[in-house]
Amino acid sequence: MPRRVFVGLALLLLTGCPRQELFVVLPNAYGTPGAGAITVSDGRSSTTLDQPFAAAEARQGATAAVDVAPSDARVIFNRALAARPMLPRHFRLYFELGRDELTPASLQEYAKVFEDIKPRLAYEIEVIGHTDTLADPGFNQRLSISRAAAIRDRLVRDGIAPKAISIAGRGEFDLLIPTGDQVAEPRNRRVEIAVR
Repeated sequence: MPRRVFVGLALLLLTGCPRQELFVVLPNAYGTPGAGAITVSDGRSSTTLDQPFAAAEARQGATAAVDVAPSDARVIFNRALAARPMLPRHFRLYFELGRDELTPASLQEYAKVFEDIKPRLAYEIEVIGHTDTLADPGFNQRLSISRAAAIRDRLVRDGIAPKAISIAGRGEFDLLIPTGDQVAEPRNRRVEIAVR
């Protein structure tokens, strides 16, 4: 998935040599650079744009790199910038041994999950619970679902639409840290949260 938005805008100027097209690489929805590039070509020459706010223009049948100040690009492309969707995010929260209560560090991390969801106009959230290999597989499956449900319930209490949240439990399958049976591994006691 591209991490930058590449936008080309046709501008017709009434005086001087008209700029026919302006291409500017805009930063991603979080304002940071991402991977990728765009090449602007007129068939004879080409210009590669691979940095935020790198720009090229087409004028009199040729393309060339041009300097466009970030503030000017924001004015020119303000509608395109406002229309960018927020990128999907992934979060991982950890739980206390044998329980569906978050660790103290993950309680603080939960705030980042909520802060990411809150400004989205539309969202879909998937919460998948996991356990370590202590206890029997049946208990671990129930516990993994309980962990996912605990996060769903917390999100709903904080104002997130319940219909936008799906949950699942994977028990001791899909271990983050591979272990044998009956191993207490704190990094396997988790939920994986995908926000789209």
